[in-house]
Amino acid sequence: MMFYFNISSDRERETDAEGMDLPSLDHARCEARRAAREMVAEMVLHNEPIDGLSFEIADEKGSVLDVIRFRDVIRID
Repeated sequence: MMFYFNISSDRERETDAEGMDLPSLDHARCEARRAAREMVAEMVLHNEPIDGLSFEIADEKGSVLDVIRFRDVIRID
């Protein structure tokens, strides 16, 4: 099944045109969390804000199946 990982913020939305073929929505959630952690690490290094950013996991029809907020993938404790 194809999943698309759109990046959304309070101001804009970047649509994923390529998508990724994954076996399930759970796999797509894991991929979104992994990618968000990588992006957050890079953003922290460059002193960029992450609040408000998220991945919208969408299906082939464009329906949003889940949202993974960047701030939720960071362990603070």
